[in-house]
Order: sequence, then structure tokens, then C-alpha cells
Amino acid sequence: MVTSVYVWKKSLQLCCEHAEEWSEKLLAYPAIVTADEGRGVIQVDEREYILANGSCFLFAPGTRLRFCNRKKVRLSVHLIEFERVNISLGGQDKEAFPWVYGEIPAAPSARVMQLTKQLYENREPEGELAQYANHVTFQELILLLMKAMDGGVEQTAIQAVRRTVEQLQQANSLQLTLSQLSEWAGLSPRHYSRIFHSLTGQSPIEYLISKRLERAKRQLLDSDDSISEIAISSGYKDPFHFSRSFKQHTGVSPRFYIQLRKQKVRIASLQFLGEMLALGIKPAGAPSELLDCRYFSNQIEGIQEIGQSVVTPYWDKLSALKPDMIVTFNGHHYSDYTKIAPTLDISWSMPFFDRFRMIASALGKEQMAEEWVRNYLHQAKQVKTLLNPAVWEEGQTVSFFWMRGLPVSFQAYFDMGVLYRDLGLAAPDAVKRMQKKRDHPFKADIPLKDLALYAGDHLFVVVSPDPESEASFSGS
Repeated sequence: MVTSVYVWKKSLQLCCEHAEEWSEKLLAYPAIVTADEGRGVIQVDEREYILANGSCFLFAPGTRLRFCNRKKVRLSVHLIEFERVNISLGGQDKEAFPWVYGEIPAAPSARVMQLTKQLYENREPEGELAQYANHVTFQELILLLMKAMDGGVEQTAIQAVRRTVEQLQQANSLQLTLSQLSEWAGLSPRHYSRIFHSLTGQSPIEYLISKRLERAKRQLLDSDDSISEIAISSGYKDPFHFSRSFKQHTGVSPRFYIQLRKQKVRIASLQFLGEMLALGIKPAGAPSELLDCRYFSNQIEGIQEIGQSVVTPYWDKLSALKPDMIVTFNGHHYSDYTKIAPTLDISWSMPFFDRFRMIASALGKEQMAEEWVRNYLHQAKQVKTLLNPAVWEEGQTVSFFWMRGLPVSFQAYFDMGVLYRDLGLAAPDAVKRMQKKRDHPFKADIPLKDLALYAGDHLFVVVSPDPESEASFSGS
């Protein structure tokens, strides 16, 4: 008979360093893909697979794989390409690897990960003996994956939950409950919820709500259905619950969501001016604290000054502006703003990309936001390669200070995303300790005597442009 054996060809590692970063690979050979670290998705044609630590997949040659990082930590996958060799033994043909392409169920992740890493570390064997050792390692990997088809109880449960996630992605009806979903998977609601959260990062109810709102947004813009009709078709029992959920997750009511997209609105932006301009939106008004930023100097013509700082509006000018919408943060003056115009309140502590996408979603600029994020991450990657190795040596640290409060104190920033997250620069120990604390502030007033503790090897320093601040900084 003619049977098949499988021979290791090469091992690769593909990485997506940042959230929402994409990586692609066109397969020349059959390939085994395993998740190494992080969480994301694999897109193959129109299908999307959840990619989490321990996930294992088999894909055919000619397949174009698209990997996307869904978390702030790095996404890393191992990819092992191999080829099929037919051996004639007489008798009937037999396929030694008769699996359908896609996810391999019940893969024993610990040993599989160990073997895939071993093949990657030894990806350039020197000599015949080392090459043969890789083939032996690969054969053990193949054997483990073949045995994985039998699976175990927990792995079978995970696969059942994965199938319900895929069903939800394609469901026509979203009037589902946790009880129904867990029944589909043959699990208790508690067991189902635990596995569901480990796979998606959301509870089943949170996932359902996100799908309901996606559908509702499309209907609000593309149909003439009433709010009541859209509420029911999106899985809500009445318009009241629909409107409350919609505003809770988007920041605006369904009717105002339509208004924002179907006509030009005048926005008073008491915060997030940079996000607005990045989305191609020029607010009608903003506080001088934001307008004075030199980076915006060639983009703000025609924007009226409606306040001194982000928390001190000029109420008479704000009212006279007659905005269609006001944007604030952390609830500042929210109840007073709503007496003037519908108000969007965004949390300042929300991770930047999440916050940017929420603002974009409220203003109908989702596609522009995704394009901006992709361009930004690409530029950040380029800048990282340009950093002078002679200056940014390993172990060197960076700090960001705002020198106000002198001569008594200054402000140290802990959440400088551009420096620490996107460029991967290191913070001094005092800043690192603060970053590890749960719900830490993004900046803090530090006594001047502790300056050396927070100062890195390289400093980014902002001085307020008033004579008193400049004189205090010069004198310090």
C-alpha cells in the first residue's frame, strides 16, 4: 500500500508586538501553528479562529494566514512547515495524517509547546546528526497531535465552547441566554462561563451585548426601522433597556448616534482634542490649555476658546457656542454640560487605543481610527529601529516630567504610552514600582528632594510657558 510520512522542513516564529497589529504568512507547505504567548485571532479566508496560549492548528499549503494581536502584550506564534512523503508498502492506500484543516482539538499543550520551541531553537541544525534529531522531535510532535484526536474531558469541553463562539459570530438571532448557550455545549452555566472567558476575554453576556450592539449600529444607519423594532431584533426586550445599554457602551443615545453620522455637528471638546483632530474632526470649541499645544498649531484655526483648562470652562462662551455635543472626561461638570447639549463622558484612565476607538465609535469614525492605529504602530516600529544603539543601551532608562509645582515639587508621569508601551523604553525603578500598583494614577506630585529617584538616564521635560514656571525651572 501507499502511505504517507511527514518530514520537518523549517520552523518560524511570527510576532505582533502591539494591540491590533497584524502579521501575514502565505504557506508554501502544510504547516502546524501553535500559540506561544499573548492572545489574538487567526483569519483564514472568511473564518476566524481564537488564538490563545496552547492553541494548535493545521493548515494546507497555499493558505494565507493573517494573525492579529488582541491584547497589549506581545502575540507570538510558532509555525512549523513540513512536507508529505509517500512510501509504497503494497496493499491499499492509507493516509497517515487524515485530519481536516483548522484547529486540532485536545492538543496536549505543555509538551506540544516544548517540542515546537525546541524545533524553533534548533531551526538551523549543523550537520546530519542535528538534522536527524529535529526529525525525531518532529515525529514525536506528530504522534502527540494524532493522539490528541481522542482528547480529554476538559479539552472536549473547550472545543464545545469554541463551537458556540463560532455559532454566535454567524447567528441570525441574538435573543439567547447563558442557559441556552451552556446547554448547546453540554456544560453547566458556570463551567461554560469559565471556559468562554478564557477563550474570548469576555463573559458570554458581554460578548452577546457586543454582538447585539454591532447589529443595532448597522440597523440604525442602514434601515428605516424604528428604535423599538431595532431593539427587539437586536435581542433586547424593550426600547428602554436597549437605549440604556447602547448609551452605556457607546457614550451616546441611539438617536444621537444617528444624528452624529447623518449630519455635521458642532462639538465642544473640553478634552481629547488630539483624538478629534486625528479623526479629521475640528471641534467648534476647546480650552486654551489644549489649543496652546504647539503640535496642534497648524490645525486649530477657527476653533473658539471656551475655557482656560480642561476642567475650567467659560460657561458664557460655552453656552453661546450652542454646541450639538460636548465632550468631557471623568465626569467633570457632566450634569451641568448636559443642560447645554448631549454630553459624551470618557474615562481618562481607559487604555489609549480603547479610548480612541470609543471616541471614534461615538463619532462614526471607526474605519479612520483603525487606519490611524495601523499607521501609528507602523511608525512606532520604524522609530524603534532608528534609536541610536550607542545612546539607548541596554539597561538605560527614560523619564517624563512636567516641571510645575517648583520649587517644592514636580510631576512625574507613569503612563507614558509612547515611551514605555510603544517604543519599549525602560522606566527607572521608582516609576516601575508605581506602574505595578493596581489603579495607579497616570502622574503624581513628587517632592523635589526625590528628583534623583524618578530621573532616568534620559529625560523628557515639559515646562509651563509662563514666566514664573520658566524662572523656577531655570533657578532649580
